[in-house]
Amino acid sequence: MKHDGWIPTACYQCKAECAILARVEDGKVKEIRGNPSGRGKACVKGMAGVSLQYSPDRITRPLKRVGERGEGRFEPVSWDEALDIIAAKLNELRDKGEAHKLTASFFPHSITDPKWRFLNAYGGFINTALPHCDSAKIVAFIKTMGGVPNHHIPPAWFTVPPGGIMIMAGRHAFGGLDDAAVPLDILEARRRGARLVVLDPFFSEDAAKADWWIPVRPSGDTALFLGMINHIIAREMYDRDFVENWIREGDFDKLKEYVRDKTPAAMSVICDVPAADIRKLAEMCAEAPSVGVDSFKGIMLGQALDFGHAWTIFLAITGNIDNPGGQPLPDLTPLSPVEPVPAGPSLAEKGFHVTGPDREKFRNYSFIMEPTWYQAQAIKNGGLKVLINSEANPALTEMGQSEWCRAVTMKENGAYKLELLVSYEIMLSETSKYADLVLPDKTYFERWELLYMPWWYNFGQGVLLRQPVVEAPGECRHSNEVFIELGKRLCPEYFAFRDDVEFYDIQLAGLGLSVAKLQDMGGIWSPGTMGFRKYRDAGGFGTPSKKIHLYWEDLEEAGQAMPRPGLAPEYEADAEAYPFILVSYRSIFHQGTGQWSHNNPQLRDPVSGLYENPALINPIAAEKLGIKDGDRVTIASRTGEIEATAKLSQRIRPDCIALHHGFGSSIGRVAASGSGVSDNALIPDAGTTLDWQDLVGGESHVSTRVRIQS
Repeated sequence: MKHDGWIPTACYQCKAECAILARVEDGKVKEIRGNPSGRGKACVKGMAGVSLQYSPDRITRPLKRVGERGEGRFEPVSWDEALDIIAAKLNELRDKGEAHKLTASFFPHSITDPKWRFLNAYGGFINTALPHCDSAKIVAFIKTMGGVPNHHIPPAWFTVPPGGIMIMAGRHAFGGLDDAAVPLDILEARRRGARLVVLDPFFSEDAAKADWWIPVRPSGDTALFLGMINHIIAREMYDRDFVENWIREGDFDKLKEYVRDKTPAAMSVICDVPAADIRKLAEMCAEAPSVGVDSFKGIMLGQALDFGHAWTIFLAITGNIDNPGGQPLPDLTPLSPVEPVPAGPSLAEKGFHVTGPDREKFRNYSFIMEPTWYQAQAIKNGGLKVLINSEANPALTEMGQSEWCRAVTMKENGAYKLELLVSYEIMLSETSKYADLVLPDKTYFERWELLYMPWWYNFGQGVLLRQPVVEAPGECRHSNEVFIELGKRLCPEYFAFRDDVEFYDIQLAGLGLSVAKLQDMGGIWSPGTMGFRKYRDAGGFGTPSKKIHLYWEDLEEAGQAMPRPGLAPEYEADAEAYPFILVSYRSIFHQGTGQWSHNNPQLRDPVSGLYENPALINPIAAEKLGIKDGDRVTIASRTGEIEATAKLSQRIRPDCIALHHGFGSSIGRVAASGSGVSDNALIPDAGTTLDWQDLVGGESHVSTRVRIQS
């Protein structure tokens, strides 16, 4: 391990995982900067990472529950005892033929990460926060274009030509949910003559930089795009060459017929955007040299599969697939397989979403991972027996979080229905209160990781090395190390390598690299190139026909062969009793519900950070309700109730209320002293309101109907 100086590694204050440099003195992290070899940017969250590295709340020994789940009472145990408990339960599960009832909930940094390898070898499934963000829209891309866009692949804003259009739909890139270089690239594209359009019921930081803010009604984005598609086709402004050569025969005719009545005037009623504005935006996009749309990791407003479908159709008919400024198709880094390669179980056959009583609702839908939002229901159904949690906080992040907490404490014949709950933690969290074992994880300054899924903003093939820059305290072990140890015990034929570094060395061999060589290169390998219109040389797209599929035959029975224009059903129900739609927003100071934001004294500082979480209410609505700025108000939904401070603001539509997403943590000395509430307390549990959820994504998890009173 290198000790002093500027050491290249990868940030993990959010999922963007930007390349950074850490300044180390006397074995301690002192400062963070963006790595010039990797775009050279770091946001305030990344730079504040050093503040939490030495928190006195760090867990440094394994802990075992001694009370009931939820009481948060533990005693220290050895690693041997903790691993023996886990291995014994997993052996028991597998001996009963129920290995598929293990799910590990974590963020998959890379598609052959050691954690993912263990699950494939053992027979369990990965379950991640990803379905709360991107899953439905990724599935829409796969169905339409084939292949895997691999998580969040926004348009390459640095390639937008003069006159190009950048559309941000419910997307808060300036709120730090992207690579730290993205805001600068958007602003530089505008300086070149590109235009930024923001579709959002909330006036975000992105909207403040935009040429045009369109305060669309929540869940109205599908209707807005269908109105534009109708107008572009009616005026014959579509890209004729792309339509004739790259869209599957017959699909464009089906689209023309389907959108015949989806006029801007008709769609205006649904999305609450003037028909003239829909026509104007459609013509701007049809005439522009490029159009890019970004809603991945956006503020999810329901019906995400339909929106992803409409958005992809819109890009296709305007010729904005894999072109400069449009939607890129990423390259995969050619890493070597670690032989033998475990195949893994069939998600479609054994996933807990298709083995329970709701199987008929799920059977029309394809998944890329086990849906996180169905955990609570799976526990009740008996389809989930062991949950291993890492880099996630489901007790605070799940739709209907109280239902998740109830599910993990449910008993049958005196025993918990969820037989084992393990949580890897940097410090205690809401989730750890319910865990049977709490394992002390390493921070991103203390561990090895090889990052190579092309969700980074450079798009081209690339590898980024996260390397330890300081020693971990006490007995901390990274979750990858623990999964490798479990693999050696339970699936030794797939874990013959020595450790995580040797695992990465095998993968890097195909590039002529090793971990040591990558360190000498500054931690980054990339050709630094990005191709366009690659489908031409590849003989087409990754679909069966090798062309774009606008029509989805497999969802005919579900009524989703074409995107549905209506609002999400959760917005239509009980509108009189709950007249406002709750939406969430993000800021550069706060990321999700993870401990790194909650318990960081710099990010939660009342002067320079984000200390509280008021409910934003439009003054027009507040006046009707007799609510004044600073009043304490009660916000209630069908399933929950919270109290918050009202903040009157013109930044939100009068029919909406906004809360910052990711607050509510009460554990840790910084979080406990701050202010704020969790919006998830108001969201219905997805398992019990399945008809209200977009089945492949559950993107309604941050918006629902509420009422407010002082």
